[in-house]
Amino acid sequence: MILARVTLPWPPRATSPNASGQGQWRRKASAAKGYKLACWALCEAEKIRPVDAIAVDVLVTFCPPSKRRYDLDNALSRCKQGLDAVAEAIAVDDSHWRRITLERGEPCRDGAVIVHIMEAEA
Repeated sequence: MILARVTLPWPPRATSPNASGQGQWRRKASAAKGYKLACWALCEAEKIRPVDAIAVDVLVTFCPPSKRRYDLDNALSRCKQGLDAVAEAIAVDDSHWRRITLERGEPCRDGAVIVHIMEAEA
């Protein structure tokens, strides 16, 4: 059963682990903070509320902004702060996310990260 669903924006390039060149940590930290605030605001706007669960399963669908190839592990790393915002909104720390499933979605304008929060399977 789906407890919550939210569509986050595609994470900025600066949040990529591959983008942290020498002297770039300030830009990466700033981009990460801005992305988390934007995702938190989206959760508030979509009325994402605390769920009645101790643990959840999460499905994350990455819909890139272009047909360029993206590897899923880098996409997950890029959107970590967005997922942290979702964890705060649903009041389930991400250390209690039992299963995280990653999948590729179709490219869409500006890109998106679709997050489904479901009851944890027994």
